[in-house]
Amino acid sequence: MSDQDTNTSASKEDNNTETTDAPSSPATVDGELAALGPRIGAFLIDYAVMIGIAIVGMICGKILGILSLLFFLVNIAYFLLRDALPFLDGRSVGKKVLGLRAVTAEGKSLSGDFKSSALRNVVLMIPFFPIVELVILITKKDTPEGGLRLGDQWFNTKVITDK
Repeated sequence: MSDQDTNTSASKEDNNTETTDAPSSPATVDGELAALGPRIGAFLIDYAVMIGIAIVGMICGKILGILSLLFFLVNIAYFLLRDALPFLDGRSVGKKVLGLRAVTAEGKSLSGDFKSSALRNVVLMIPFFPIVELVILITKKDTPEGGLRLGDQWFNTKVITDK
């Protein structure tokens, strides 16, 4: 192999080597575990948002039936993905109003993490399970995992006060 061939292959390697930055991970968010009262308040606000979506869906459904289905799907999507919505900075409407945030166990924001949001919220779609979650939050409030509902424990998330 001649010097010219060596230089040519070296320059090809240089051209093929690209510097790519690794995607940035979500920022770690500091905050204490949220108290029960604000968590219930945030859930009620989110529930009111879902009722509003349902009412608009029923009104629009009277005009064009397929819109009712669309709003039903939007309602389910909001319920499952509300803690990952990037335009709300990874908080549901209720959490944003009350200064709360759902994060991973390591403290990373759920903004854009639709999988974690859906997993922690899907259990609340089981009939009567929100009542079970409330009982667990009340009975475990003085234990080390006191601010964690089952959905948080199972899927390594927590709700904190946003500083």
